[in-house]
Amino acid sequence: MSGRLAGKKAIVTGASNGIGLAIARAFVREGADLLVTAYRHVEGAQQLAAEAAQQGRRVEWLQLACQDEDAVERLFAAADSTLGAADILVNNVGVVIKTSFLEHSREDYERSFQVNSRFPFFATQRFARTNIQRQAGGSVINIASVSAFKAISRLSSYQCSKAALAMLGKSAALELAPHGIRVNTLSPGLTATNGNAHQWRDQPALWRERSKELPLGRTGMPEDMAGAAVFLASEESSWMTGGHIVIDGGDSVI
Repeated sequence: MSGRLAGKKAIVTGASNGIGLAIARAFVREGADLLVTAYRHVEGAQQLAAEAAQQGRRVEWLQLACQDEDAVERLFAAADSTLGAADILVNNVGVVIKTSFLEHSREDYERSFQVNSRFPFFATQRFARTNIQRQAGGSVINIASVSAFKAISRLSSYQCSKAALAMLGKSAALELAPHGIRVNTLSPGLTATNGNAHQWRDQPALWRERSKELPLGRTGMPEDMAGAAVFLASEESSWMTGGHIVIDGGDSVI
């Protein structure tokens, strides 16, 4: 790798598996030191830390339930006490609640917005306040979804919360640009992650059919998102803010 993030410090939430883990691994390969969060699957974060040490990099991990009221403060307190102030924040953590619109409970709605929208909002705010104070600039990357702008049945609160996250990428970008803090959004399409393992692992025939429907003829892998995340985190995208990169195998053009 080219060391595009050499000397940088990054926070990546929800990085114990799937897209978050793929992004974190790419950041390590590019020379960054990380603080990552995990909730249930802490083994992935532990393995990442061991891999990073073998590459001469540092990865700290924090078990964090992002729906807790003090989650943002716990996250940045951990960052301050381990890595110090971060240059990069990746808001990747998310929750998918699948149920019909008419049966959706208030509790599930609140959970969707707390994890997918509210937590990233205040994490971005906290990141920005710190970096404005130290006059350091920085890069925020929000991991939204093609579901933010393409309706899919039985995912109403997930889609609404991801749409809010995508708009955060624009509204925060506008206000933070004078401080040199860039905010961009990356929206994955249908990707093989733990969240949909019941499809690609347990129903492979159905998964293959869904793959054939995409213009590029396959569904995504978590690693397909990593290159774009490195680009958004690096100086290569220094004149890009409020942007939205869609990686979906062409699904959104149909």
